[in-house]
Amino acid sequence: MTDPKLLGSKQVADSMAEFALGRCAMVQNGNWAWSQIDGIEGNTVEDEDIKFMPIYMGIEGEESQGLCIGTENYLAINKTLSEEKQKLAEDFLYWLFTSETGKRYVTDELDFITPFTSFDTDEVPDDPLAREVVSWMAREDKNSIDWNFTLFPSQTFKDNFGSSLLSYAQGSKPWNEVRDSVVSDWKNESGA
Repeated sequence: MTDPKLLGSKQVADSMAEFALGRCAMVQNGNWAWSQIDGIEGNTVEDEDIKFMPIYMGIEGEESQGLCIGTENYLAINKTLSEEKQKLAEDFLYWLFTSETGKRYVTDELDFITPFTSFDTDEVPDDPLAREVVSWMAREDKNSIDWNFTLFPSQTFKDNFGSSLLSYAQGSKPWNEVRDSVVSDWKNESGA
């Protein structure tokens, strides 16, 4: 158990280590967490024992909700480079996501689950959390929820929200102030 006053100094690596060593029962993270967990010296988590579960909030209709799936990262080519360099970057990305060698690198070295049709459904990283994501996505009785950070108005909004949540967790800010500041910031930044 972490003293609430120390929560702001905790890092993701701390929670992954606590989980890997059996000091906590669950953490909130994505499929990339497997490399963090598996790499901890003394890890007690077996492949078959690590699972995902949806985050339920008591909202009507969420019984058909699956996992939150998505990313806040995108591929981009720098428009200020020469046309030749832009074309080289485009060719590289095409090679990376369509050639057998590139796809093996994406799957086996980068551990990416890709949304591209050039990948077969069985071309996923060989780790238990990647297999869990693919399994949940294939469930016809569950709907994946878009995890798309681009819907947030700005990084400043996310930083302020995170700061408010930390203050609440540390006991220095009541929940109604967190709620009110988030609603106000969203309204101001989104132009609503």
